[in-house]
Amino acid sequence: MNDPRVLDEAAAAVCLAVVGQVRPDQLDLPTPCTQWSLGELLAHQVAENRGFAANVINPPGAVNPEIWQPGRPETALEDFAESVNLVTGAFRIADLEAPVEVREFGVFPARVAIAMHFVDYLAHSWDIARAIGLADPMPPRLAEAAIQYAALIPADRPDGSAFAPVVAIAEDTSANDKFLGLTGRDPGWTSGEVNS
Repeated sequence: MNDPRVLDEAAAAVCLAVVGQVRPDQLDLPTPCTQWSLGELLAHQVAENRGFAANVINPPGAVNPEIWQPGRPETALEDFAESVNLVTGAFRIADLEAPVEVREFGVFPARVAIAMHFVDYLAHSWDIARAIGLADPMPPRLAEAAIQYAALIPADRPDGSAFAPVVAIAEDTSANDKFLGLTGRDPGWTSGEVNS
């Protein structure tokens, strides 16, 4: 596996561009993550960014697991860019072979943890874009790179799992749609919102 930080930073740029188009009055919109409104999804991402940032520069067990808990959805939009800068800065100085504790999932080498973050970032960039009526924002080269990681996610995904069950996608479709299917997303999902 190559250094995943380059991919993660590219996904961060995509995500920031999409989040920059979210209006405060859209935070109650539904998302492809059926358990979360748009505000709740953004709060989740802020918490993930803070959790990865703290855990990638501290040994397993040193960080209070509460850091992974999302804050208030209504403040997530204003907290988002700061959390992106925090996690990007932490990843840049991380030892790629150091052990990193990732929520309840376990302890992984930093390069694997960062790849996990990359997949999450990219998938949620699409979720946010679709929630506010934007087209798929994922550059195909990033989707192609993410497929190799998404394919490693266990296919057994009971209710409450981090990813929904795999969505069957035709073999001759785009890398973007294949990536979305692997992460439990229907490429045709729409909230009904039209971005003007």
